[in-house]
Amino acid sequence: MNTINITAVTPETVCIHGQTLAREYAETVLLGLLIASEGENHAGIVKVAEAFTGAGLSLEAHPKASRLYAGHVHEKQREKERLEAEARAHAERCREPSRQEIAEYHAEKARRAREIREHGARLRAARGR
Repeated sequence: MNTINITAVTPETVCIHGQTLAREYAETVLLGLLIASEGENHAGIVKVAEAFTGAGLSLEAHPKASRLYAGHVHEKQREKERLEAEARAHAERCREPSRQEIAEYHAEKARRAREIREHGARLRAARGR
């Protein structure tokens, strides 16, 4: 199916491919006809729904189109979030620590080693060695 050209949307009228129609007619009858012409072609139904929602028209008259479009939008959002999370994970994996972070790491390591040595010394002193 070719793209749907929807322009000049007002509260009462809408211009679809240069033909001015009543908005209610476009949202109820024309949407239903376009959805029916797509049959079980979900990609085509989503394209019709995108054109209508992009122009600010309602999909309420056709629940199937509304449901498919909502699922499509949700899937696109999930894919976008997955790609962003993947990009953040790769960026963190490839990140090089700053000099400050390296110094803090070595100081913490030295502190833990000192605590372990002191604990060992206390245990040996308690045993009398």
